[in-house]
Amino acid sequence: MDVYRLLGKAYLESQQYGEAGDIFQRVLSSVPDDFIANVGMSLIREDEGNIDEAIWHLERAFEIQPSNGAVQDELRRLYGRRDNVEPPKIRLTRGALARMYFKGELYQQAISEIRVALGENPNRFDLQSLLAEIYMRTNQTVEAADTAVAVLRRLPNCLIANRVMLQVLTGSDRESERKSYQQRLSQLDPYSAFTTPDNPEAEAVPEQRIKLEKLDWKPEAGGLESASQPVWAASLGVDLEDLAPQQGKDVLPEWLTKVSPAAEEMDETIDEQLYASPLQGEESEQASVAAEKDEEEIPDWLREAGWESAT
Repeated sequence: MDVYRLLGKAYLESQQYGEAGDIFQRVLSSVPDDFIANVGMSLIREDEGNIDEAIWHLERAFEIQPSNGAVQDELRRLYGRRDNVEPPKIRLTRGALARMYFKGELYQQAISEIRVALGENPNRFDLQSLLAEIYMRTNQTVEAADTAVAVLRRLPNCLIANRVMLQVLTGSDRESERKSYQQRLSQLDPYSAFTTPDNPEAEAVPEQRIKLEKLDWKPEAGGLESASQPVWAASLGVDLEDLAPQQGKDVLPEWLTKVSPAAEEMDETIDEQLYASPLQGEESEQASVAAEKDEEEIPDWLREAGWESAT
């Protein structure tokens, strides 16, 4: 999820709102209460002119971090844009109260607030997943399983719901179901594959447990001419064969072909600039200027630098 968050932020900062919205929606389908994704979606919806949706997502971010002053100020601004009056203070919602009770291990109070909030809006999957987690922590396994299954019907990749189901089925005779949840959870969060019943939190798994195969790419060996492509490229939907240079042709990027001078001359110029020392560059530039200004008057700033007319 961290990679998706960074990708979404990069798209957002480059003002590619369509791509950013797609990435943030994917994050929210797995982590419905993700702070960064909700803030990003709020900015995107406001840019689209959908103020109500922008407020809705920012309210979810406020519930996650109710003491965040920047979120409070932004929420007041959005309220003012919608209602023409900015409220002096942002009141705590039931979702915010439930999360505060949850962090303080006041689980019964949290359950009460969540039930009331779900009565007002049954599609609050972030609160449903939180409720499933609370049920699991209070050893109400039947209620935890029912709530988690209800979330998974709409969000099959929800991390918390899959984790709850894995804990519920651990030690039961439904081994095949447990393995399916374990497999999905491992795909969503590879660190979860190294959790144990005593330490079920994936955050506690050392980072060194996950190792990625290093890409051994050798540009001098033909680059992308190989017929096969690595698994990581296929998983991203990238066909490296389409990017490979055509046989017998030197294919340049479109932005590069529009640059003058021609590619061959530009390559020589780049090589000279890369490998020449700064002093050599200054000397060649001075010589060129002197030749061009042979019959013209030398500017005062050049004369002050010690230049004279060439013979």
